Amino acid sequence: MNICIVGGGIGGLTAAYELSKAGHRVFVYEKEQSIGGLVDTVAVNRETVEKFYHHIFTTDSEIIALVEELGLKDVLRWYLPRNAIFINNKLYPFTSPVDLLMFRELAVPERIKMGLTVLKAARLRDWKALEEISAKEWIVNNAGKNVYEKVFKPLLYSKFGADAENISAVWIWNKFKLRGTTRGKNLNREMLGYMDGSFKRILDTLVERITQNGGQVFTDTCVTEIVSTPDNRLCITAGGEKCVFDRVVVTAAPAVLGDIAPELPESYVKRLSGIKYKANICVMLEMSDRLSPWYWITVAGEDFPFVLAIEHTNLVQDGRYNGSILYLSRYLDPEDEMYRLLDDSVTKIFVKGLKRIFPDMDESIIKNIHVNRALYAQPVVTGNYPAVLPDFCTPVKNLYIASMAQIYPEDRGQNYAVLIGKKVAKAIEPGGIGS
Repeated sequence: MNICIVGGGIGGLTAAYELSKAGHRVFVYEKEQSIGGLVDTVAVNRETVEKFYHHIFTTDSEIIALVEELGLKDVLRWYLPRNAIFINNKLYPFTSPVDLLMFRELAVPERIKMGLTVLKAARLRDWKALEEISAKEWIVNNAGKNVYEKVFKPLLYSKFGADAENISAVWIWNKFKLRGTTRGKNLNREMLGYMDGSFKRILDTLVERITQNGGQVFTDTCVTEIVSTPDNRLCITAGGEKCVFDRVVVTAAPAVLGDIAPELPESYVKRLSGIKYKANICVMLEMSDRLSPWYWITVAGEDFPFVLAIEHTNLVQDGRYNGSILYLSRYLDPEDEMYRLLDDSVTKIFVKGLKRIFPDMDESIIKNIHVNRALYAQPVVTGNYPAVLPDFCTPVKNLYIASMAQIYPEDRGQNYAVLIGKKVAKAIEPGGIGS
């Protein structure tokens, strides 16, 4: 078959790779000037580094298997992170259970309850019951009201804003589970993975393999319409030109599919529009010196301009960037005024917030600034989420959707993007759900 993949992120490229291995001729169309989506990169000191912070976990079996299949195992490194939490205008170490036991913002019984809640999540397998309650309810029921008010409420509101009270317990369970299971038997030792040369190595290798298998990958080419032909194939308009395919897979956000496929029923498009996303602003600072010893700083304060401060070079500490790299991440509604601010204005606000954490910071250490935005960064997982979630098959014959939103009950991440790419490829194959 001739198959079109709309979107050149890691999920779309994985689907294209799997289908090309099976003998199909695959064409990938990416609207941006480079592949990668949220894993797109910039150059720093002759190295590449992601525009948005990335790492993988030891439990990310799908992407680890793909790395091995692509012959990249030797450039995947494992590091020990040191994390912290900024709360009540203080920085606390927050890497190990010992750090939690020493966390003075909570009473000792509350610290123990919080730790047990994370362990409970790691062992929980039947998550279906969690769909009926909110993250707030689940945390209050398991760890207590004060733990929620002091630690988790600021974090939920920083990430989800007005939607915070409605976030499903499934979402927070998944976060706890991921952090709990990645430690394995040694609870004090969390390991995170990163690739020499950035995760772009995976993307570039996937493109090479797709091309070797007879496929093509186009960048700076936006798909603007998908319509059926009389013989049940699909005609796409991409970059102003029309092409006909046996199958089309859209790996963009569901709302994008609704905009480009006019034959979809109105009720289905309405269902797609019910899947809400948060946008993201990520300010990446290139600095001459390290700002802190911490890799990941969680910022528990509703009045902060960002919820995370991630100093990448405190994970990857080999000097390859000739300085330090720090990410400042903010989730918000696309309609939020900040999302439309000029880069300089965003930078001033973020740096001002950073100096609240590090009052002695000398701004002269900042060598370069990158302000990156993603319109579809985080699906908003509420209690009704399963009801609006689409299947791979759409009401238009031979048209499929495989997006970040469909990773549920897992949360977004490269590992699950690889998994969904593999799943939709199988669905298209003869004997699959869409055949």
